[in-house]
Amino acid sequence: ITSYALANENKLNKDILYQYAAPDKSHWNSSTTHENTLEATAYALLALVNNRSFTEAKPIVRWLSQQQKSEGGYGSTQATIMVYQAVAEYWANAEEPKYDLNVDITLPGRSNLLKYNFFQGSQYATKSNKVGICINKDVKVTATGTGEATLKMVSFYYAMPKEDVNDCTMFNLTVELTAGKLFMLDFLVLCFKSRERNATMSILDIGLPTGFNFDKEDLDKMSKGPSRLFSKYEIDKILTDKGSLIIYLDRVSNTQPEMISFRIHQEVKVGMLQPAAVSIYEYYDSESLRHKNIWKPCKKFYRPGRETGELLSLCHGHVCGCAEENCSMQKKEKIRNDERTAKACEVSLTYKIDFVYKARVENFVNSWSTDIYTVQILEVIKTGTDEQAEGELRTFIGYRHCRAALDLTPGQTYLIMGSSKDIRIDYKNRQ
Repeated sequence: ITSYALANENKLNKDILYQYAAPDKSHWNSSTTHENTLEATAYALLALVNNRSFTEAKPIVRWLSQQQKSEGGYGSTQATIMVYQAVAEYWANAEEPKYDLNVDITLPGRSNLLKYNFFQGSQYATKSNKVGICINKDVKVTATGTGEATLKMVSFYYAMPKEDVNDCTMFNLTVELTAGKLFMLDFLVLCFKSRERNATMSILDIGLPTGFNFDKEDLDKMSKGPSRLFSKYEIDKILTDKGSLIIYLDRVSNTQPEMISFRIHQEVKVGMLQPAAVSIYEYYDSESLRHKNIWKPCKKFYRPGRETGELLSLCHGHVCGCAEENCSMQKKEKIRNDERTAKACEVSLTYKIDFVYKARVENFVNSWSTDIYTVQILEVIKTGTDEQAEGELRTFIGYRHCRAALDLTPGQTYLIMGSSKDIRIDYKNRQ
């Protein structure tokens, strides 16, 4: 900051400025947080730009561009503003050669190249493409012409929903879904866990199960008028394709529970609904805790249930089929050994039994979206693609609605057979 102030008065001493720089002179480290490092580097860049030292400034701009997070920011609001301001000052004043850059990207499994052209006037535009490729594959990038660009690849994957009791350290949150002609979604925020103060502006982020939508009339009634429950709400289409409901709470009491209830409508029937997440966090506090990498919103999950005895169904138009017919089912009737042998050797045009294991269930975890069984492979009767299975622990994953059909009990031994396409190898954990 001092060097920036001196640069504004044409009194910058670059020797003193670089005494505190990293060895490659691309950034200025802070002993506290990475966000402070970014701010310090941004001020140093502003000082050099004001001094018109563009050659020394260029590696700093390159380093800052490499620090950007996948969602576009730099970790905190202050750091993001300072970096954007410094980089913008550089590009507005630097004497760069004419910009004409061609970038070709070769992706595994695709014959066509991704081609991009950046020219004077469009070099600040971000160009993106969604590619359905597996991770850990080689990607070839070829750049020709004049100019500089940054390539960023982000991998998106689906993780199984999981509630952690340690997440809700600052809020108590209960989510209930009541079924009727319409589903009623109830949120009971059992106050802010602080003896000293109420929570300031807090964010309630509500996801929706597939096929459902919010009742706008209910939300409007709660956000307007003298007795409104919250200041405003919005549908966020950036965070997720389905959209999540963001409710802004002016405050959350540390003594008086808050209740929010509204209806949700099922517009499309979906056979196997995955759970939706609801989270709450204090907006301003979350930013300071992010600096320490300890910020976590209080998160809960919910999903519509089904009537007792009702079978899940998947429909296309007016034709419906039972979704549960795809569950693996334990054969409990008396089966002869020759029948087991015939099944193990079964081959059809669409299916082949590749592996046959004798396995014992060691552990069972009931998660929100799936049932997770840990089994030990006691004997490999027929080898599939997992050549090192015998004697090892393996994870068996099933849908919750298949639990009764599977009926696997910890401590019991079973004969398990299936196709290699059902095996997913975890290379990181070697299982």
